Amino acid sequence: MQSALFRGVVGTAVLLLTLASLPGVAFADPAAQAFADGEKLLAKADFEGALRAFAQAAKADRSKPEYMQQYALLNRVVGLRKQLATEEDAAQWENIARSLHSFYISRGLYEEALPLDEKIHTKLGSAYSAAMLAETQLVLDREADALKVLSELSDAKQNANTRALKALALTRLGKADEAREVAKAIELPADSGPATIYSVARMQAAVGNTDGAIALLKRCLESVPPSQLENFRKHAKATREFAQISTTAEFSKVLETASKVAESACSGGSNCASCPMRGQCSGGAKQ
Repeated sequence: MQSALFRGVVGTAVLLLTLASLPGVAFADPAAQAFADGEKLLAKADFEGALRAFAQAAKADRSKPEYMQQYALLNRVVGLRKQLATEEDAAQWENIARSLHSFYISRGLYEEALPLDEKIHTKLGSAYSAAMLAETQLVLDREADALKVLSELSDAKQNANTRALKALALTRLGKADEAREVAKAIELPADSGPATIYSVARMQAAVGNTDGAIALLKRCLESVPPSQLENFRKHAKATREFAQISTTAEFSKVLETASKVAESACSGGSNCASCPMRGQCSGGAKQ
C-alpha cells in the first residue's frame, strides 16, 4: 500500500512538473485572477464587487502598483457615488458629478453616465451639460433624445460643440439637409478645446466634407494631451461618422498626428478637476 501511495505521489509530482514545463500552460496567479475579476465586475457596473476584487489583488501581490492604484481609484469613486447622493452644496455636487462622469466615460459605463448626465443637465441647463448629455445619448443610439436636448437649448447658450452635435443627431435621423444648414452656421473659435474640435470634425465627415473633417481631426489631435491621444484615436476609428474615410490613406496618416500639448507629470492630464483622485496628489491639491 505504501508503495502504491509513493508511486501515486511521485506520479502526481511528475505530472505537475511536466505541465509546468509545457508552453502555454501556467497555473493561475491569484492576484492576477482577482484583478481580472475586478475588471469584469466593473464592466458590469458592480462597483462594490469590483472594489473587493481589486483589494484582494492588491493584498495578494504588492509588487504590482497598478493593482493598488486601481483599488485606490475605485475606492475614491465609490466614495464619491455615496457623497453625491447626500451632497447639498451645489458647487461641490457639480464637481463630484463631473468627476464621476469622467470616470464612467473612461470605462465605457455609458448606462451609468446617462442618468447622472440627465441630473447634471437638469441642474445646470448649460451648453456644457447639454453637450455632455447629448454625447452620452448619441453613444447609446438615442439620437432623438439628443436632438431634443440640443434643440431645447436657447440660441444664447448654443456654441460650436452643441451645434455640431445637433447636426450629428440630425444626420443619424436621416435629416441630412437640416444637418447641412446647421453645419453652415457653425463658427469654430480659434481657442476651441479638443472636444469641440473633434465634434465639428465628426460633423464635417457626417455631412460629406471629408477634407474639412481630416483637417479638423489633425487640429484636434495636436491639441490633445499626449496621454489622451490613444483614446481619441480609438474613438475616431470606431465612430460611425468616420466610417466612410477610415480606410483611406489620409485618415491613417492623420491618426499619427502628434500632440503639441505639454501636460502635468502627476496624472498625465492637464485638468485635475475631472480626476476622481484629485486632492490625493500635489497637482490636484493645488487646484
